[in-house]
Amino acid sequence: MMTGVVLAGGSGTRLGEYKPLVPFGGGALVEYVVRLFRQVVDEVVVSVARGTSDRYSDLLDDDVIIVEDRESGLGPLEGMIVGFRAAAGEYTLMSPCDTPFISKDVCKTIIQTALGRDGAVPFVHGYFEPLHGSYRTDSSLHAFERALSAGKRKPKDAYEDLDIVAVDEEVLRGFDPELWSFWNINSRTELDRAKAHLESL
Repeated sequence: MMTGVVLAGGSGTRLGEYKPLVPFGGGALVEYVVRLFRQVVDEVVVSVARGTSDRYSDLLDDDVIIVEDRESGLGPLEGMIVGFRAAAGEYTLMSPCDTPFISKDVCKTIIQTALGRDGAVPFVHGYFEPLHGSYRTDSSLHAFERALSAGKRKPKDAYEDLDIVAVDEEVLRGFDPELWSFWNINSRTELDRAKAHLESL
C-alpha cells in the first residue's frame, strides 16, 4: 500500500491569501494536487496548519485524511511527521500543495526507486527536493522525529540516519523535460503563470 501526504501547512503570505485554498483548476489548489495524487497512491493524507482543519472538512472527500500540526512554526518537518503518523502505507510519497504540475510518471519513478530502501528523493538543479520524496513510512518517521527533537527543521537533517537514494535529474527530465513537477507557487505572478500553463496543457 502506498500513502500520499500533501503538505498544506503554509500560510501563503507572499501570495496574499491562504495558499491551499487559492482557486485553481476548477477548485482549490490543494484539491488539484489531491486529484493528481489519487492517480498514483492508495490513500491521501492532507497535512494542514494547526487550527485550520475545519477549512477543509467540506472541501475534500470523506476518504481524505486531514491531520493538523501539533505545534505551529516548526516548518514542513512537523507536517511530514503528523502526516506519516496517519499513513497506513509501507511507503509514503510527499508533495507540497503548491506544486500542481506533478507528473504521474515522475511520481511513479520516485516510488519505484525507493522500494527496498528508506527512501528516494529527487536531486534537481544541484539540490535535493525532500518534499517530493518517497519514504519508508516507519523508519523515516522515527528519523524525522529524532531530527525535530534535536531542534532541526529540515527533512534532509534526518538523512544521515536513513538509506536514501537520489533520483537523478536526467532520469526525471525523461518524463518531465522542463521539471514542472518541482515548480511551486509563491507569488501572484507565479500563480498567474501557473494558470496560463494549465490552460496550455
